[in-house]
Amino acid sequence: MNIKNERDERSANGLKGAVVATLGMLLLACGGDGGHHDDGEQTRALSLSVVSSDAARVTGGDMRVRLHADEALKPAVRVRVDGAELPESPDMEVRDGDLSGVISGLPLGPSRVEVEATTMKGETLSASLQVVNHPAAGPVFSGPHLMPFECRTVDSDLGAPLDTDCSVERRLDYFYFNQAGERQVLADPYGPRPSDLATTTTLGGDTVPYIVRVESGTVNRSIYRIAVLEDPQVEGTWNDSGWNGRLVFRLGESTGAQYNQGDNDFGDVFKDSGANHAIASGYGYIISTLNVNKVNVNDVVAAETMMMVKERFIEGYGVPMWMVGMGGSGGAIQQMLIAQNYPGLLDGVMPNAAFPDVFGTAQAVSDCRLLNRYFTAHPADDATRQAFEGHLPGTCRNWDFGNGDAIVVDSGSVSPACGLRNASLVYDPVTNPGGVRCSLYDININTLGTDPDTGIVRRPLDNVGIQYGLQALRAGDISVDEFLDVNAGVGGFDADGKLAAERTVADPRALALAYGRGRVGTGGGGLATVPIFHLRFYAEPGADIHTIYNDIQIREKLIRENGNADNQVVWLFPRPELAMLLNLGEDQQEALAELAEQVSLRQFELMSQWLDDLVADPAPLSAAKVVDHKPTTATDACWRVDNGERVNEVATFDEAGVCNSLYPKTPTPRIAAGGPVADDILKCELRPTDDFDYGNVFFTGGQWDRLNAIFPNGVCDYSRKGVEQRSLEGTWLDYSARD
Repeated sequence: MNIKNERDERSANGLKGAVVATLGMLLLACGGDGGHHDDGEQTRALSLSVVSSDAARVTGGDMRVRLHADEALKPAVRVRVDGAELPESPDMEVRDGDLSGVISGLPLGPSRVEVEATTMKGETLSASLQVVNHPAAGPVFSGPHLMPFECRTVDSDLGAPLDTDCSVERRLDYFYFNQAGERQVLADPYGPRPSDLATTTTLGGDTVPYIVRVESGTVNRSIYRIAVLEDPQVEGTWNDSGWNGRLVFRLGESTGAQYNQGDNDFGDVFKDSGANHAIASGYGYIISTLNVNKVNVNDVVAAETMMMVKERFIEGYGVPMWMVGMGGSGGAIQQMLIAQNYPGLLDGVMPNAAFPDVFGTAQAVSDCRLLNRYFTAHPADDATRQAFEGHLPGTCRNWDFGNGDAIVVDSGSVSPACGLRNASLVYDPVTNPGGVRCSLYDININTLGTDPDTGIVRRPLDNVGIQYGLQALRAGDISVDEFLDVNAGVGGFDADGKLAAERTVADPRALALAYGRGRVGTGGGGLATVPIFHLRFYAEPGADIHTIYNDIQIREKLIRENGNADNQVVWLFPRPELAMLLNLGEDQQEALAELAEQVSLRQFELMSQWLDDLVADPAPLSAAKVVDHKPTTATDACWRVDNGERVNEVATFDEAGVCNSLYPKTPTPRIAAGGPVADDILKCELRPTDDFDYGNVFFTGGQWDRLNAIFPNGVCDYSRKGVEQRSLEGTWLDYSARD
């Protein structure tokens, strides 16, 4: 069902009042370089600013602006773009002397926007602003679009694409929830109400019809959906109709190297109980296909897409008090990297089942693939495998077969290869050497560039000098011969990501770029000034790859970069299935499942409270301000599996305590090889072998000779930074003209 644009226009007029009514508070959430507002030039006491994006990053020819003067302004304004007056002046809403409205029809590229407004006393004021408008299909700062690129608009029930950028017309659909809690299509939003229409109570305590408006469209080649409560038969502002002024952006899971748009449907905005709770409480709720990590493993494109979808929301609905990220696993990766590298887009993050980044996690995945393939050919018991793999039995196998192909050029984990239905486009070393290569590194070509000699995307993957199983050898858990056998046979990957006898050697330039441009989580950038609230369901006994040490890895980086991690909260809850593994009774299992739902809801409520308090404080945003407003119950904790009791305890890697006793953290293969808990050394500096490094372990002469033959250039020196390891070049980096 496609609702006509009259309602969209009628609602937009009412929106402007909602924006300015609370503008003094709302604009606090729009500071920094986060693409939320830019102060314009001031002439005769009138100021003009863009509130939907940064003035240099306007997209689609539209921008929401704010006009402010010391005296009350009349709503009629005149707008000139590069000296030419717009044929239609924008509708502006007056509130307390400020004006807000959407200016449309901007040309591509730079232009000068001049606005004239008249005060209630009849005085004419003017202001101007330089803006840069970019195509609605992008790019803005991510660099040249990934090609080839297949559309998925038909799969998403949006019809055939209008162009090669997979664009569609914006559309509106309405749904309602009945009294049985079921979602139904509202076929006629302006007709008689369904007899079974339910009501819902918003965060502000208002009871409204449980009707949800879903806007669908495309920006930056991504399909987005915006869901928000709206009673289409009520005139007025969005706040009158149900929106509580807050915004949730849900990011999607997994990892994959795909050359397509991704797909979603209307039901995806109502995907889980968390989404339904947020929407029913009046939060705006957003999803976007290129903000799903298994579709798009390029966090720069993810940030750019988020910026553009958020801009669209502000233009159509108003400026949110704040926007929070929500999503686990790959969705957590996107949140962490967007908050680090493009601060201001997200005001808070809830990276559940978190990993810190893609490139750093890829080294753990690659090690697991190598070790799993070695032990498949050379079977060993679980204890021996864990000595080298670090993880509990089965985890490395799951990494290998679940995500290991992300480092392989033909990306076999995505079916069809590269996510392309046209298989003739895919690289094959024999039949199609010019085809697209689809590892996660190829998807990030604008960051890494290509090797001028081979034309292949530079790769920051390396395992030279790593002594797999070193910690277990020192502890006496494996023999010298077992240690030597694995390190001699583990091998590496060739240029196509295939298994090879030789260790993998990283491109030095790729290492510098991966660190400097933020593809590796550093704990720096914008991470110190956002609330970070993790919730993880412990499932490692089932060989789950979402190992709980990752929250501590993130913490180590925050402390290293900022001196503390006081803005980070870590909650650990036993996965309900764990009760079954422990043969607990059915009643206990059901109680644990119910408690898990409550804990997840409580996390969201505390994050909302945290962000509300931050916005209400007029002081400039700072790390100290974020910590000062952390709710008192937002502290590290775990929950017992046997009785559901909460245990308040600081999350650590391996210190004594109830939580670590109940849920011990297992390391990655590189931590098991002596690496740091931060686990962000992509390539280690080398040093000569030294028998003092092995404690009380005795090597025979032949074993020592074999060790040095395995590591002819030396072994990892983890007391030093990694090769080319460095701080971020900066935030809001632009890749339009990168190598």
